[in-house]
Amino acid sequence: MRAASLLLVLLSNHGYWFGGQENTITLRPAAEGGLPAAVLSWKLIFDGAELQQGRTDLPAGGTDTVIHLTAPATRVRITMHWLYQVVGESGDIPIFAFPTDIGDRMATRVRGKQIVVWDRPQGLPDMLERLHVPHTVVTSGEQLAVMRPDILLVGPDAIGKSPFAQSPLLSLAQSGASVMIFRQTAALQLMGYDLVSRNRPAKMQWRNEHPLLLDLEPPDLQSWTDDAASVMAVQLPADEPALEIGYYPREVRGARPAPIDAVLVGKTVGKGRFVLCQILLGDWNTDPRSRILLSNVLDYLSTRPQPTPSPSRRPAPPSAPPPSVRTIDVPQGE
Repeated sequence: MRAASLLLVLLSNHGYWFGGQENTITLRPAAEGGLPAAVLSWKLIFDGAELQQGRTDLPAGGTDTVIHLTAPATRVRITMHWLYQVVGESGDIPIFAFPTDIGDRMATRVRGKQIVVWDRPQGLPDMLERLHVPHTVVTSGEQLAVMRPDILLVGPDAIGKSPFAQSPLLSLAQSGASVMIFRQTAALQLMGYDLVSRNRPAKMQWRNEHPLLLDLEPPDLQSWTDDAASVMAVQLPADEPALEIGYYPREVRGARPAPIDAVLVGKTVGKGRFVLCQILLGDWNTDPRSRILLSNVLDYLSTRPQPTPSPSRRPAPPSAPPPSVRTIDVPQGE
């Protein structure tokens, strides 16, 4: 969402679009009483070239106006700009367009892996079906008791309030499975950790180098929480042997371990591991950020688990070498 003095401009998927797919730009009067009738003119620009242009009538009052826009198909990620002007006011809003083939190689990455998905048919199963990734679908945790998957994906809000529904998940991870649990809001705890609703931070901290965040730039990660009123975070105790990948910054910097609230965290348990993702993701079919993350998840869960030491046992990051100072030798006179 972008705020201007007259209009609130809301882009579907925060402006992260697949090229060739229709998306929406919603124009909402910033003033509660609305605006007088006006005409908004706009252009879609890429690298100085005008791709599209149009004019849109804005009715008087507080009614939303929706513009349907299809970004051009692209082979790589590109940044376009939607420029608009209305009643002497102008705006410049970036739109990030992605190719539609993101995830096309998922099936190759997980070849030979037994994948189980606990989710509604219209969610992850539908996306994996479109990408030709073999998988088995379950609709409850009880069905997992007789399964031995290599990878288990738990869709958003699949887990209810009952703590017993999560027992098979931990058992599978300890036995060697890689378990990915997407955002849950009904449960009070997740894999033994409390969930708490927190206001979004001004800036979430991210381990940008982690494989789960491959091809996601810092602004992409920040966009996931920019418009969130609150976040359901995983509460990690101080010095917990789990790796916080997306997390709230500490209130006070210090060397001593402190409790951490995280939105993306991984932990090795027994022979396997689990990853908890409390990010509010967009639709797998229409949001490139979600598709990139899902591709990274399957790639990451296909690798062998590595230990997750507690913060106090992690090696210190390498210190930067001191800047070199160039010297000039001056011969001494006799």
